[in-house]
Amino acid sequence: MKTDQLIDMLARGVEPADRKQWVWRLAATLLGGLLIAALIVVIALGVRDDMAAARMPVMWKSVFSAFAAAMVLPLALRLARPGRPLGWRIAVVAIFVAAAILATVIALMGEAPQDRMDAWMGGGFPWCLVLVPVLAAPTAALLLWLIRGLAPTRLALTGAAIGAVSGGIGAMAYSMYCPVDSIAFVTTWYVAAIALCAALGGLIGSKFLRW
Repeated sequence: MKTDQLIDMLARGVEPADRKQWVWRLAATLLGGLLIAALIVVIALGVRDDMAAARMPVMWKSVFSAFAAAMVLPLALRLARPGRPLGWRIAVVAIFVAAAILATVIALMGEAPQDRMDAWMGGGFPWCLVLVPVLAAPTAALLLWLIRGLAPTRLALTGAAIGAVSGGIGAMAYSMYCPVDSIAFVTTWYVAAIALCAALGGLIGSKFLRW
């Protein structure tokens, strides 16, 4: 059998993918990763003691993290399909990072000089750099499994995008534990933790997403 005949035979009777089913699978994957990460926080780390009084700071940190994941998700989905241009999706991620840096500078300028370091560092080591990647791992594993079936070709970049989306989900769960609420801390170290997840995702994705 010639190659053209083989391709014609394989393409015969192929029907379009069910888009609704794919959207439901993606939503279930992201929700499942978030629930597992939240359970890890509740069981292993503990929800912050002043949760009742800190509802609004926790909510804005969670919304910021969800927004970060949402900014990268279109890029990850486009990379999941072979041969598709990235278009505006890279620019959206770059604009988000630039906006986070600008927010950090503005927030620090609003603090008294003697308080700026505490507002930026949160009074100690930014443990989100360690804990957000841990909490992002369940979502990353589920997303890698899901997107592997879509046959991406730019493996490291796809893995990095998956890592960044997972980092945003992990940061959402981490916000229930994180005791630091300053804007400069969140816009710096949450974004840095998500970037670290992206780097790890690039390393893992380049191997796991390979056919």
